Amino acid sequence: MKIKLYLISVLFLFLFSLTTSASSIKLSKDATISILTCSPGNELYSLFGHTGIRVIDKANNLDIVFNYGTFDFQTQGFYLKFAQGLLPYQLSCSEFRRFLASYIYDERSVYSQTLNLDSIQKQYLMDLLLENYEPANREYLYNFLYDNCSTRVRDIIEKSTGNRVTWTAQPSTKSFWNLLDEYLGRAPWTQWGIHTILGSPATSTATIREQMFLPDYLMYHLDSASYNQTPLAQPIETIYEAPEQNLSNPWYLSPFFVFTICTLALILFLQKVRSRRLLKAIAIPFFIVTGIIGCLIVFLCFFTQHPTMFPNFNALWANPLNLIVAFFLGKRPLPWIINKYLFLYLYLLIIGFLLWFLFVPAVPYTSMIIMVWMMYLCIRLRQREK
Repeated sequence: MKIKLYLISVLFLFLFSLTTSASSIKLSKDATISILTCSPGNELYSLFGHTGIRVIDKANNLDIVFNYGTFDFQTQGFYLKFAQGLLPYQLSCSEFRRFLASYIYDERSVYSQTLNLDSIQKQYLMDLLLENYEPANREYLYNFLYDNCSTRVRDIIEKSTGNRVTWTAQPSTKSFWNLLDEYLGRAPWTQWGIHTILGSPATSTATIREQMFLPDYLMYHLDSASYNQTPLAQPIETIYEAPEQNLSNPWYLSPFFVFTICTLALILFLQKVRSRRLLKAIAIPFFIVTGIIGCLIVFLCFFTQHPTMFPNFNALWANPLNLIVAFFLGKRPLPWIINKYLFLYLYLLIIGFLLWFLFVPAVPYTSMIIMVWMMYLCIRLRQREK
């Protein structure tokens, strides 16, 4: 979730690989291994924070950070691979002082939890990290909810202790949507976009382990976890406390407010100005946009590796067929098949409303405003053809 200072890291990693190997680094008895948790940033890829593993061993002149969140924007077909869930992430390693400097520069807090492991377990954890760092093992297919920089750290901690970690936090009823919303509240348009592309599996309750896809939740659960009836980690220490930032957005710029005002204004305008040509001129762009969004949803549901995309009930209002229908709305009269489609589409929108009110909402409430508007367009377009 954090891009490293790329050229510096490459140089460091080159020197590191020349001087060390998985069989040559033997930690001293005074070595410590700690989990670093970094607060969220302002960029999309950093909105949810970051996790790293710090290894300190003065006897070996080591103070390094292993980071499972490194990716390269120069990867061929970067955006397509990201959308498909095929973007390779990799384990990188950097000096702690450079790691910390980048977060201080970005004004993001950094917290540390030292693991209470004996010498054998620390050595095993270090061996696992170095094995992962081998060129053949370094890359992995990133999955935002199930396989990321935070879950990889969780997994390697469990493996180093023989899978005997006890996560003692109280069960929660929070869904993946609820967890994401804790970070997306300051970015409402991003929040709406993510809610739109995520399918109904994201509304399911996240288990304690699943919550740890978020770095903060890994930190919280580490704080209460135990191993062999002793605390797994020492109390949380603050390495760098960033100044508080006021990142709230004005309520009147939220998508819910903007969509509501625009919908009301357009409905009142079209009710007053009864023009068939104007109605269709306004309807066509909305059918095009919802059709494009629908194509994206279908692509994510059926042509990607993301496990939380299908089913997606947003396709009830963002129907890919709208893109085709848009090119026939200007004809007079409407082809009979388009007229029938508008009738069917109207009922799909009504079903979406019923699903939202009767069950766990699988469509963001902001999109309900769009559904109201599209229902209005369907009714008016059909009225004009009678």
